[in-house]
Amino acid sequence: MRRKIGRIARRQGVPPRAIKRAVRRRVRPAVRAERRRAAMAGRPLPPPPSRRHLAHAHHAGVDESLQARISDVQSTFTRLEAEAQLGGIYESIGRIDTQLTELPLVLETLHTRGFVHSGPLEDRLEQIDDKWDDVRARVEETLRHHVQTLDVELDKTERLVTRLGVAGGRVSEGAVSAVETAVNALANRIQAAETAVTALYRSIAQELNAIEHEIHQIEKIVTYFEESAEIQLYDTEAPLQAVESVWQQNGEDGPEGILFLTDQRLLFEQRDEIVTEKLLGIFKTKSEKVQRLLLDVAAQDIETVTHKKEGGFLGMGKDDILEFVFTATAPVSRARFHLKGADSATWAALIKRIQTGEIDEDRADEYVEEVETARKTAASFPAQCPNCFAAVPPPPRGVTAVTCEYCGSTIKPQAS
Repeated sequence: MRRKIGRIARRQGVPPRAIKRAVRRRVRPAVRAERRRAAMAGRPLPPPPSRRHLAHAHHAGVDESLQARISDVQSTFTRLEAEAQLGGIYESIGRIDTQLTELPLVLETLHTRGFVHSGPLEDRLEQIDDKWDDVRARVEETLRHHVQTLDVELDKTERLVTRLGVAGGRVSEGAVSAVETAVNALANRIQAAETAVTALYRSIAQELNAIEHEIHQIEKIVTYFEESAEIQLYDTEAPLQAVESVWQQNGEDGPEGILFLTDQRLLFEQRDEIVTEKLLGIFKTKSEKVQRLLLDVAAQDIETVTHKKEGGFLGMGKDDILEFVFTATAPVSRARFHLKGADSATWAALIKRIQTGEIDEDRADEYVEEVETARKTAASFPAQCPNCFAAVPPPPRGVTAVTCEYCGSTIKPQAS
């Protein structure tokens, strides 16, 4: 809903700051996490009823095959006693509570590391958190009902199993069969109870696991940026994507490294191991690691981006390819990359969102105002160098000073 309002307002020429005021502010992730922690402390799940373990008995004078069946049914009942506590469901509920507490805090930490386009994730977590407040009460009630019902069923089945233990050598095959039937019926009831309760929260658990996976991927992306000494982000510039890639040149694989995408630029940093010496021209004896920035292009200098899948066998194992055509002001005219472990269509769509400015709608609320401030700063640079009067190209958003390419003077924005 937030993004839909933003798109409509932007088409109508509404300034970003006005759009932001028109949309309900998000609750900060850390605040929501603290609320969830307080809710968990105030409403702990009651433990299932405790039970005593059934003692196994050996029957003298009973046929060995019948004794084996008795032992099996006793062991099965002991296992079912534990399963009837529905411990896995208690663990799942606890995991959901923990995820709703910890994932927002991880997002806050990622903010401090530069990733600020967490708005969609925050929205999804907020929706799940609100939904969980409603669902959890039903889960608790349904869980309590099934645990109590199963406890009654356990008592009934336990009496049958116990009779086998006191029957001694008088136990009959029919009696064993009857107990086996009762134990199997108990197993089916436990399975049905697990299915009924799990169905109430399965979609929430799946969505949280998906979000957790996305956050882990973001942590990996941010780490790639942090490992680069040459990539210096502008003020308000933020990382979006990074993936291991090969820059294919002249129809062949070229440098290997990381393809980076921020909300303003496309960059490629070579991270490769270069063989410097071979034994007999075959075996590597010396090598050196190379890490250097080879491409730095403004997103607005991307004229076209094409995504495709190539190669593979019978539709499997295809390579994700991105092909770029750049404007005349870019350092290169074309580039082609093989992405290792990323979907090229997703990258192409993300680049389009950067170029249209739609990506700014994904920013966390506290990082929205700085974009408008940076835009005003960029617009306040003079059109000519104050020293030599050479033309000054409009600087990227977030740049606070530029150097005149003709006289070397430092040019700063004009005071408003």
